[in-house]
Amino acid sequence: MTDTINLSQRETELVVEELDELLVPSRLQRVFEDSPSRLVFQLRAPGTTYHLLVATEAKDTRIHLVDGKPDQPPHPSPFTMQLRKWLQGAWLEELQISEQDRIVFMTFQAIEPDWEPEDRDESAPRQTVILVVELLGRHPNVLLLDEAERIITTGPGKLLGGRDGAAGSSYQAPPPPPDWAETDQVREVLRDVPPDGSRSEQLADYLARSLHQRRQQQLHRSLQRRLNNRLDRLERRIDHIRDDLERIDDADEFRRRGELLQSAYGEVDPGAESVTVPDFYRDGMPETEIPLDPSKSLQENIDDYFHEYRRLTAARDKVEERLLDTMELRDKIRRAVETVEQTEEFDQLSQLKSQFEQKRLLPRDDARGRKGAKRDRPLPPYREFEATSGSKILVGRNASANDELTTSVARGRDIWLHARNFPGSHVVLRMRKDDELHSEDLVDAATLAAQFSGGREDTVVEVTYTEAKHVRKPKGSPPGSVTIGGGGSTIAVRVEQDRLDRLFDTEVDFRR
Repeated sequence: MTDTINLSQRETELVVEELDELLVPSRLQRVFEDSPSRLVFQLRAPGTTYHLLVATEAKDTRIHLVDGKPDQPPHPSPFTMQLRKWLQGAWLEELQISEQDRIVFMTFQAIEPDWEPEDRDESAPRQTVILVVELLGRHPNVLLLDEAERIITTGPGKLLGGRDGAAGSSYQAPPPPPDWAETDQVREVLRDVPPDGSRSEQLADYLARSLHQRRQQQLHRSLQRRLNNRLDRLERRIDHIRDDLERIDDADEFRRRGELLQSAYGEVDPGAESVTVPDFYRDGMPETEIPLDPSKSLQENIDDYFHEYRRLTAARDKVEERLLDTMELRDKIRRAVETVEQTEEFDQLSQLKSQFEQKRLLPRDDARGRKGAKRDRPLPPYREFEATSGSKILVGRNASANDELTTSVARGRDIWLHARNFPGSHVVLRMRKDDELHSEDLVDAATLAAQFSGGREDTVVEVTYTEAKHVRKPKGSPPGSVTIGGGGSTIAVRVEQDRLDRLFDTEVDFRR
């Protein structure tokens, strides 16, 4: 028997045999919800209170007694509320399992939920309702039927075989399984165990250990995957930074070209893509060809070459520092990977996860990564990237998302950015308490503001930035329209492909 949480047909039969011995008859007192697909029914039999777990999750389908009730969510699901309405106070009269598959039928005598007595002595009318528990592989579910076997309500999952689960429709049994190869297998913990509660007790203990082991393996794999993904991104970032350094090593070439172009006044036709000038840096002053931007004048081309020389020269120390910081972080991640590989215990892995997040070796978990989060959850109003220092950069997805990002997501000390004179995304650079604004982070955020704007094709884009607390949205203004108190500051950036590639490498995938 594989180490699965799901019960086989024979195991379900053994548990149902025990439940029939202990619970029939009994009165259902409460319906508890761990989640809409994990319910616990509190039943009172003569002299004893029992708690019956019904789990109908795709990889956890089972029914057995447990020690007590689960913690309750603040707002139970509509399905649970319907079960409470119909079943609380009802008497369990019969409990059976289908001969074809793991389908359990629990027959109750329930009080009409909408009944109101006309006089004091009138007895409450009762009717038969049937709770159907389908413990069926990929599509387990729970249904409540009336005495004519019409559906009253259905649990949140899909029904196997595409059956109609609408209220009022007739219940149809699911199609029989195509393969009965493992339906009769029984785990050792259930063999030769009497139906006096011992089956549920031993099964619950065994499955709890199995679930713990599964969570331990999942956490181990998750940490390894996340660390290795971070390591891959850092390796790519190091390659990009080294490319930046190689370009900086060529800074003198930009100065040389600017100086040589100064000898070309009167020699360049408008729209020329290059010019040939004497190279007075070399013996014999051979002629050399220098590329030009045909949309600019000769003086503008000279200014561009000198600007690039000054930019690259000034950036050397910062880029070298960024390279060392990134290599140090990469080495820390490598050691973290080795530590995880040598750790197996769940508690120790959980501690490592917390340490990695505190040291910012891994981003903290949020709603998109929590256990049980749905893959079809709505995307946040922003795309998320990582700046040079590790801070988050949030980029609005569209005009209405810009509004939400600016007015609801951004905090007061965050840096808000937007390309000047162009439509485009609002950008927010997250700032933690007491953080100083790093120049490279500002350039990163401004680069994204320029890239996600109508000016992305321009050589240089001016980007306005200010603290988010100075940004206001006028009442009744169009989506994405804001005003800035004090006017803000401006930074001019080029959309450098290397920097852009490095930022895109860090983007968070919210669809996982």
